[in-house]
Amino acid sequence: MADKQIVQVPGLKAIGPYSQAVRSGGLLFVSGQPSVDPATGEAAGPTFDLQARQAFRNLDTVLRAGGSRLDLVVNTKVLVADVSFFAALNELFAEFFAEHPPARMTMQVPLPKGLLISIGCVAAVE
Repeated sequence: MADKQIVQVPGLKAIGPYSQAVRSGGLLFVSGQPSVDPATGEAAGPTFDLQARQAFRNLDTVLRAGGSRLDLVVNTKVLVADVSFFAALNELFAEFFAEHPPARMTMQVPLPKGLLISIGCVAAVE
């Protein structure tokens, strides 16, 4: 039977009934990390850039708690509220994944609470 370890980061609350990440078989499966500021529980600002940077920070926090890091991400799923954010998203991916970017799927979907982005991933663990 494969091992399965739930990862929950204190102070970084999920906005639904799901685990922030599950570690199993040398991989970390990270649920979509929304652009919520952990200090307020609200969207991290009115702009896509502010929210996207917060989503990347939240993703990084969960990755580290699960024994991984951004450069070990192999696949991402990105949800955006508006496809017009695609060019800005590409710039942020080039910044946060400067070398060997992961595979990526991006979809436009309505997001709750005024959120503009959510990022989930699969990463190798150290």
